[in-house]
Formats: sequence, C-alpha cells, structure tokens
Amino acid sequence: MNYRSYWVDEKQGAVFCLVEAPNAWAAARVHKEAHGLVADEIHEVHQG
Repeated sequence: MNYRSYWVDEKQGAVFCLVEAPNAWAAARVHKEAHGLVADEIHEVHQG
C-alpha cells in the first residue's frame, strides 16, 4: 500500500485519498483497520 496524497473539501464535508493498492478491497480494509472509517465510493484511476 502506498498512500500518495489526500484532499479535504470542508464545504462538502468530504475527504479524498489517493492510494496505490493491489485492489479496492485492500484499500478499504486498511482504512477500516487504521481508523474505523470506510469510503463511500472507491474509483480505480490510471495515470496518463
């Protein structure tokens, strides 16, 4: 897992994380184990 960056949108009350993970399940599991919160949505993105 490699956490690249994160952004906070205070007006919307949202946080966005950019993470390199083997799959969406792994990214969600790490968040849940770290602080108990899970993403509402996970989107796969590709550079370029």
